[in-house]
Amino acid sequence: MLVKWGASSDTGTLRVQNEDSYLAQEGMFVVADGMGGHNAGEVASAMAIKMLGEAQTKGIADANQLAKIIEQINNSIFQTAANQTDQRGMGTTLTVLALTPSDSSTEVSVAVANIGDSRTYLLRSNEFRQVSVDHSYVQDLVSEGLITREEARTHARRNIVTRALGIEPTVAVDTWTLPLIDGDRYILCSDGLVDEVTDEAIEKCVKQQIEPQRVADQLVAIANANGGRDNITVIVVDVVADGNTTTSISSPQIKTAPAKKSMIKKLVASTAIAAVVVVAVVLVSSYLRSGYFVAYENAETDARVLVYRGKNFLWVSPTIEADSTLIREDLSFGLSKEISARPSFSSSADAQDYVNQIRDVVEQATP
Repeated sequence: MLVKWGASSDTGTLRVQNEDSYLAQEGMFVVADGMGGHNAGEVASAMAIKMLGEAQTKGIADANQLAKIIEQINNSIFQTAANQTDQRGMGTTLTVLALTPSDSSTEVSVAVANIGDSRTYLLRSNEFRQVSVDHSYVQDLVSEGLITREEARTHARRNIVTRALGIEPTVAVDTWTLPLIDGDRYILCSDGLVDEVTDEAIEKCVKQQIEPQRVADQLVAIANANGGRDNITVIVVDVVADGNTTTSISSPQIKTAPAKKSMIKKLVASTAIAAVVVVAVVLVSSYLRSGYFVAYENAETDARVLVYRGKNFLWVSPTIEADSTLIREDLSFGLSKEISARPSFSSSADAQDYVNQIRDVVEQATP
């Protein structure tokens, strides 16, 4: 697979400076919306972008590694803010899309990470939905059923975030792992877009068969036309098929020990090998019980969509974590293809959120 992208960022019609920062390069796309103090928000968002760019040059294996990198960045921003009086309390929201190797060495998946209310959307098989989940006061109200999504857009406290990068010494990072599918279109944006433009209007714009740069420019222009009361940043990433889809991953070199050893050395080596084998078995068993994925229970048309825990290897089989109550025939072709790819997640909560998003799409499509 190949990706092509377009990006646009604007101060808006009211703000004096742009505290948004973004990164759009091969393999990684980031939108960061800075906050806190004079110029400090700009510093926090720029720090996050710079450090993620540096990390990406070394390669990111999976969503877990991406989350650990973001946790380290959080600590760096927090320490910088603590040491600079004029930067106290600075922070930034963050949404990240990173191309990562999947469990198969010949495929590529995408890891999505999110902190705060900057968002990542996905248009797949003509179905549009939000992948990330906002960490905000109004999102908590929506999740509890106290207000609707539309009411959240105009709520007086809609700009209060419940989680941000750099505000506390530690932060929880939400991550998702999704298959990379030809025709996907991802949209990353700051809240300057979603506060001015409804999801329906965003969907209408991104469904146009035009280059990603034109889509990004149009979305920023619409936000400004609707008021542009905040900084606006948009990245649009398109996935396109390529004849050479194989991603090569080099195998580690293994050095062998000399054939002739003394009896003592052999005994020590045998003991060490036995210890390594025991540790390896424990680690492998732990690894095979880690992670979650969503899949069908079987190949039948009435197969249930289930959340599984663990991996299938030799004597270890994944176990059912939860039943979504959805069945294969409920889903459109695009969603069915997505479930067939078995999207993986770092936690049970992330997998459940994903299933709930799928359920929302199905319910909206039901007359």
